[in-house]
Amino acid sequence: MTEQNVARPDGMGTTASWETPWETPDTEPGGDTGHTRDTGGRGVRGEAGKDAARSDPAAFGEFYQLTSARMLTRATMICGGRQDAEDMVADAYLEAFRHWDRIGRYDRRAAEKWVHTTMQRRWWKVAGRRRRREAGELQVPVRPYSSPEQTAEVTMVLAALPALAERERIVILAHCVYGLPQKEIAAALGVKSALVAVYLFQARRKLERLMGLTRPSRRSEERLTFPGGLLADPLAVVLRDVSAWLGEAFEAEGVALERVHRVIESAQPAAGGREPR
Repeated sequence: MTEQNVARPDGMGTTASWETPWETPDTEPGGDTGHTRDTGGRGVRGEAGKDAARSDPAAFGEFYQLTSARMLTRATMICGGRQDAEDMVADAYLEAFRHWDRIGRYDRRAAEKWVHTTMQRRWWKVAGRRRRREAGELQVPVRPYSSPEQTAEVTMVLAALPALAERERIVILAHCVYGLPQKEIAAALGVKSALVAVYLFQARRKLERLMGLTRPSRRSEERLTFPGGLLADPLAVVLRDVSAWLGEAFEAEGVALERVHRVIESAQPAAGGREPR
């Protein structure tokens, strides 16, 4: 992959609206507030906001349908394996279900971030306890109407990610794909910002070398910005595009999402006995 791949008219190399950087919420997993600060200067939105989730159990199923493709994409890119990713997603949604009386009142994007942060924290702990594994070929569905060139590019990026340590993957994806600053990543994971900076530097250096990318100078007149002001360096553009492509592929295929949903449903009696529809 070269820098010429960063902006192309075929849909790869553009800033997709499917996966955009998060607004910074005023809540984290375990918090008591369901408000999200609007970066557009309109203040704080709570339950009355147009995207506010409903706290009734039936709304959980709708929340899962709206967010699960993105969550499975994130988990797959972090874990590097389908089974680990599906298990991690199911566990995170079950945790949300256990606390749905509270989380269901959050703004939907804040609720989605709650699930993601829960998932990310658990994988951070798992990654710290186990030895690094040899990565096999990651089998993922193909996005409808994807060209062979796009599919090959996504396959190459997904093959490059396992070259990183698992904690490096967590940090580089949180920063480049989801637009989170180092301090916020550190706070979510319960570690020092300096450690996040080290992982981010190491991950960026490895991926840019594997993909043949060079980050533009901060003085460059050609640099772009994502919504929210995140510097759009070539690595961030490529990773965001792969995330968007893979999410659309999971959504179109549906099999993995249904498999995860069945796991959640089967575990719900132990999580409180309520079954969202």
